[in-house]
Amino acid sequence: MRDKILELLANRDMTVTDLSAELGISKATVSHHIDRLQREGLVRVSREERVKNFIRKYYSLSIPNGNVGEIIVGEIEKAARSGERAEVFRNTVRLLGYAMLRVSPHLFKRAGYEVGYRLGWEGAGIEDLAEIWEDLGLGETSYSGNVFDVEECYFCSGLPEIGQTYCKFDEGIIAGFLSRSAGKLYEVREVKCWGTGDELCEFVFKRIE
Repeated sequence: MRDKILELLANRDMTVTDLSAELGISKATVSHHIDRLQREGLVRVSREERVKNFIRKYYSLSIPNGNVGEIIVGEIEKAARSGERAEVFRNTVRLLGYAMLRVSPHLFKRAGYEVGYRLGWEGAGIEDLAEIWEDLGLGETSYSGNVFDVEECYFCSGLPEIGQTYCKFDEGIIAGFLSRSAGKLYEVREVKCWGTGDELCEFVFKRIE
């Protein structure tokens, strides 16, 4: 039901009454879901209208919102005005990625896994992934043992500290690539990121026995 509410609000602002009529469920049930979505930061009140003795609230998606979203949107605007198409594209990708990270970080990681799996081949190693990473312009890489570092990360470089890592998609890419290459499942966890106050991304990987 939450997904259906988010889908409807992606198209237009709606009241609890509107959602109730569209979904065929009670207003109380809609209000319950809206309250949870607001607490998670996915939905916000977009405007209010006074109708006789009560306030009619309209809801919309709040993705992306907050400081990070505003920063990325600002970067898109600046790049567009200066004609820097590559930066417009980069920040559009970052904006979409940040939205997906907030909605479903696990899905975001899984999407990265599918990409990484298709990039890999039997017998490839971390050095091959590093070469691909740099060829794609995703950042400057280094690696040692079970650690893979990325500086100047395409996705999160320059973004503010938020108390968590940004690069779930990259975790998935690394896991998918190594799993395809080794024929064994790999687990990958980002331990350093711009989101945690570090000026590089560091990924630790290990094979799942």
